[in-house]
Amino acid sequence: MKIILYIIWFLLAVNYTYAQKKEHQFKSDWVQLKPKVQPPVIILKNPQAEQSVVEQSNYTIVVCVQSDAPVDNYYFIHNGKIIGGPTRGFKRVDCGQEVSQELTLIQGKNEIKFVATNAGGTTISNSYFITYTPVPSPVGTIASDAQIQKRLALIVANEAYSKYPLKNSINDGQAIRERLENLGFTVTLHENQNRKDFKKVVDAFTSSLTDKTISLFFYAGHGLMVNGVNYIQPVDADPTTEADVEFECFPLRQLVARMEETNPHGSNLVFWDACRNNPYRSWRRGAGEPVYAPTNPPVGTMIVYATEPGKSALDGDEKNGLFTSELIKHIDVPGQDIFELIDKVDRGLEMRGFKQPPYIEGRLRGKFIFNINK
Repeated sequence: MKIILYIIWFLLAVNYTYAQKKEHQFKSDWVQLKPKVQPPVIILKNPQAEQSVVEQSNYTIVVCVQSDAPVDNYYFIHNGKIIGGPTRGFKRVDCGQEVSQELTLIQGKNEIKFVATNAGGTTISNSYFITYTPVPSPVGTIASDAQIQKRLALIVANEAYSKYPLKNSINDGQAIRERLENLGFTVTLHENQNRKDFKKVVDAFTSSLTDKTISLFFYAGHGLMVNGVNYIQPVDADPTTEADVEFECFPLRQLVARMEETNPHGSNLVFWDACRNNPYRSWRRGAGEPVYAPTNPPVGTMIVYATEPGKSALDGDEKNGLFTSELIKHIDVPGQDIFELIDKVDRGLEMRGFKQPPYIEGRLRGKFIFNINK
């Protein structure tokens, strides 16, 4: 009897040991099959469209982050600059963890991205573009006074460069002069200016401005953008280093400051049909440094660039440069404000297959209309 009990005990012990091994093996297999942590998933809640237009500079961007592991770091990128950063906790919502950030938009197009990191890696959202177009004052602030306000324009067209001459700049200047004169501007056109003569031209033009003047400067020629500053390149300038640019070229911000100084309560318009890049590869900075700093024109001044920061403005294969060819088509449309004008220029270039969107900085006082005739 004892032998039978011993045999039963032995069999039970063997069976228990076998079961323990199977359970341990099952647990080991479960650990091995545990899913790998995936990088966060980013869902943009505001804005929802990749392209949007707003009328206020204060804007709150909202994203939803879905993550199986804790989010270690997150931040927003606004026009290439990191803003915001880690805070204590998230707001939990149906779609995951909600993060919001208040932005101050610059006038014109703003690029927004969101970056989030967890144990599985880093996710960068697509670029979302928010165009800030201020609500203009009621028609009449500028438009109704246009008939009695003095309208003055300076046009500079440079193309006779010893290196990389242009072929359409003078055509552009002459075409713009014709349109502006028909719109009631007194126009001065100068061609192929060296630095010394260009400074004299600027001084003479800005000195002729009186308060509450409608002033306009149009430039067609070579332009440079070095360390975030836009420069007009005179025909005698041949910079070989970044340091040379400051002494051989003319900074756009200096012209803007002079127009503001002599016409502080008027409307100052700048049209820039030139490149905004650094054409010398040896000058380019490392990827971690900023490539763009806004001119930040004062209230009452608007700058309309032919292209975005860091980009080239194409001369075109026809009589006029790409930007100017669209500008002269639409500038004299009756009753059209300046934002409608730039939108038509943008859409016209896009329809022709060119990706060269104009870029706007600053704002005028009120609603500006070139042709007030209905």
